[in-house]
Amino acid sequence: MDWSRAKSILILAFLALNVFLADQLLTAKGEQAQNQKVSEETQRELKDLIADQQITLKADLPKTALQVSSLEAKPKDEETLLEKDDRWESMSEGNYRLVFHTPVEPVDGLDKMLKRYVPDFEEYRMLGPQGDQQKTFFQIHNGRPIFDSRLIVRLKDGAVKELRLTPLTILENKNNTRTGLSAQDALVRLIQYGRIDKGATVTDVTLGYHGQAYDGSSRFLFPVWRIQTEETTFYINALTQVIEAVPNR
Repeated sequence: MDWSRAKSILILAFLALNVFLADQLLTAKGEQAQNQKVSEETQRELKDLIADQQITLKADLPKTALQVSSLEAKPKDEETLLEKDDRWESMSEGNYRLVFHTPVEPVDGLDKMLKRYVPDFEEYRMLGPQGDQQKTFFQIHNGRPIFDSRLIVRLKDGAVKELRLTPLTILENKNNTRTGLSAQDALVRLIQYGRIDKGATVTDVTLGYHGQAYDGSSRFLFPVWRIQTEETTFYINALTQVIEAVPNR
């Protein structure tokens, strides 16, 4: 075998690969810039659609498409909860409940009380309006809520009577970040497809993560826009643009 010739071929192949990857990188950057520009142009289309369909928008929208990526997660181990309080009980795969047979008054504030019972409570945050009988917290990752990982606090006359928790452990994120669908594009898509009724009010538009259980242990979380009206919650995948609609209870 002519090793010198073979070595030359490998070097040329390596250089060709570098040229190809550099071209792909430049193309990707151009596509990201184009996507962001389209997002800004879509604002006019969205404004016209909202006016035509008499839709009220009560949420502020980012003016550019944001960088997004998918995550992989798994349910938090039950032992982690039991270390906090041995009254935690498993309801179903990854869902837990702690019942206070005598409701507990949050004398020092609700957050301080929850830190005593909820593992990694500092990762949770309340989003949106809250009622007197129930408070809902979402687990936050990289500043964005995980809509499937929530802490529900049920109260009676201001005292906590029950906690419901669906905690997740985020695994190493090996997915590349890319420019996702803009909030404006997501709304345009919903309105054009007739998913938002004429005269409806859009109460919230939030970028976060949402996914489905897989093999009973792993869960893939996709970047989604959660768009809420008074009747329905929509999850629009910021990568694939797939729409999921869930009626509000």
